[in-house]
Amino acid sequence: MEGLAELHTHLGGSVSSDILWSLAHRQGIALPVKDFWDFDRLVTLSDPRGVPDLDALDAIYHWTELIQSSPAAVEVSVHGAIGGAYRSQRITTLELRFNPMKRNRGGERDLDHIILAAIRGLDVASLEYPQVRAGLILMMDRTFSAQQNIVIVEKALRYASRGIVGIDIAGPRPEGARYDYTQIREHVELAREGGLGVTIHVGEEGGELGLAETAEVVEALRPDRIGHGVLAAGDPALMAALRDAEITLEICPTSNLLTKALADEEAVRATFRTFVENGVKFTIATDGPEMMRTHLRDEFDLLLRIGALDERELEEANERGHEAAFVASRVHAGV
Repeated sequence: MEGLAELHTHLGGSVSSDILWSLAHRQGIALPVKDFWDFDRLVTLSDPRGVPDLDALDAIYHWTELIQSSPAAVEVSVHGAIGGAYRSQRITTLELRFNPMKRNRGGERDLDHIILAAIRGLDVASLEYPQVRAGLILMMDRTFSAQQNIVIVEKALRYASRGIVGIDIAGPRPEGARYDYTQIREHVELAREGGLGVTIHVGEEGGELGLAETAEVVEALRPDRIGHGVLAAGDPALMAALRDAEITLEICPTSNLLTKALADEEAVRATFRTFVENGVKFTIATDGPEMMRTHLRDEFDLLLRIGALDERELEEANERGHEAAFVASRVHAGV
């Protein structure tokens, strides 16, 4: 299979450890380790058993976001992620997501400079790899105030003509309580009216709480895509709602295993088979290939090996990724 589509990958998880190591030293960031291999374990899910929960994953993202907290570092990171995706996996449709406010050191760096640096990285990569259509998704955060999140949407709209193609929201739940997604309804509508795509992180974990959040997102926000959403496989009514709304799930199998969102490979297989049988649309992604120590072709191999999808279904999922991308133009090279 050639010309892969990767729609769900975080900038903080898409840059190799050696580049992050160099960026950290170039900026004079004080690291808690002095040896590269200790650093590699710090910024990746190096333990094959994964992490106990998403809070532990956020602790890893803390370091990658800190290292990427300068215009120069963001530019190098975006450029490296796009080039690496094409060279190693022949990914021809790629959308990178990141939260610019988590990379401006609490306001010390100008937000526009951070975003423009990402766009420069995108532009240079587009010149070097014209086979790739790539775009950037700006992320809101569940721990941010409504005003902070609206600023991110406004910035996304401001730079929509420069390669910002969508918005997202992620981050830990405040105090672990159910997150009220209706509070960003105006944010989503503003983005949608401005022509941006909308994807929402939800339904990755949290049991009944996560299911309720997913149902609320489908009903109140009507996003184009949902990041993860694997909990929906346990609710026939929710799957019907996803199908009727034509919402595409961005499923990251290895990430879901490492974060315990899915207990084991049998749970992965059962989840995919349930979605296929219920007509729920999905695409396959990594969440962050470097951090998760996987790549998109590894994800396809995993799903084929465990009987989650057959060759035809894998090809359909990949084609769906190209079709569901927020990037405006279509590149057919290698597809």
